[in-house]
Amino acid sequence: MKRLFLISFIFLSYCTSAQYDEDIEKYRKIYAPDKRTVIFEISYNAQFNSIRGKTNSLNAKKALSELCFQRNVIDSIQFLPAKDNNLKKYGIVHVSVANLRTKPEESAELASQMLMGMPLRILEKNRGWYRVQCPDDYIGWIDGSTMTQFSENEYAIYQSAKKAVFTKPFGFALTDTSSIIRPIRDLSFGNLFTLQKIEKGFAEVIFPDGKTGFLPANEIQNSEDWLKTRKTDTESLVNNGYQMLGIPYLWGGTSFKGADCSGFTRMTFLASGMLLPRDASQQALLGETVSIDSEFTKLSKGDLLFFGNLQTSKVTHVAIWAGNKSFIHSSGMIQVNSFDINSPNYDEYNLKRLLFVKRIDHKQLYLSGKNFYKF
Repeated sequence: MKRLFLISFIFLSYCTSAQYDEDIEKYRKIYAPDKRTVIFEISYNAQFNSIRGKTNSLNAKKALSELCFQRNVIDSIQFLPAKDNNLKKYGIVHVSVANLRTKPEESAELASQMLMGMPLRILEKNRGWYRVQCPDDYIGWIDGSTMTQFSENEYAIYQSAKKAVFTKPFGFALTDTSSIIRPIRDLSFGNLFTLQKIEKGFAEVIFPDGKTGFLPANEIQNSEDWLKTRKTDTESLVNNGYQMLGIPYLWGGTSFKGADCSGFTRMTFLASGMLLPRDASQQALLGETVSIDSEFTKLSKGDLLFFGNLQTSKVTHVAIWAGNKSFIHSSGMIQVNSFDINSPNYDEYNLKRLLFVKRIDHKQLYLSGKNFYKF
């Protein structure tokens, strides 16, 4: 009899768990369809009859809490950002290029990169790592030593200061302008910092962590002036891509130090004052589809080409159309390939896996103001 009772109890527990798992999955699909931009780490614990985990979606938290109330289940769901007096609301990258990883450890996969001056919304802390959300909503873990935390008031003060953007591919800020100088910070294209003054051909700048550096004035530009001079025509976009030729492929890379396929397209658009979503599959959701004929006559320079699995239509690669059947992409390194069978750069492999082409509406991507980003 006891054995029968135990079997019945286990069966009912299994059915209950399965039902909650089904409900949780339903809410995940509604409120967090893309785990790259929404945290939804929720599960049912049969032992304690609780739904527990973390989410940064307020709508998901409300829906799950209502489910707990209706089913008389313990609500152990944490809403992020975490309530922590030692955790400030914002972070700003203070190194030239900071790495965003999938887990709070150096050996974790590189998901993306953030440039100096990029603001981050801090969600939680795990040892010396911080889970953050970027201006494009991408979420990951950053080493705390590569960003500076700001309270809401500190952030407002920082945002109000005059900014400059570093316009060269690479460079260094120096400790001073004397004959005996040393680097204080390396720099990469797109870095943002506070502009203190320009004197005798040198710019004095302040980094987000409060350190001061000096660099040649011709390597920077007032950030608002720089945005005003950006050219968003298709020819300029392609020329931006050509400026990155030869840079090595880096999974998760989004800078002149290394770029994956979508990191390359993102940097190309950034050089024209626009911010593309992070991944190729996210970029593929933008714009209007362009029809493809055998000679590619309907494609225009600057269109985005998406490649992947022809059976599943899953996007795994992206490139920029450069005209004359050629395209620029990051594969091994940033390079030019062609769909022209007579070209020495003929790329049969990518031709056979071309899924579709998109023409992007630039207006929805423009950066704005002296701080560029939306936070």
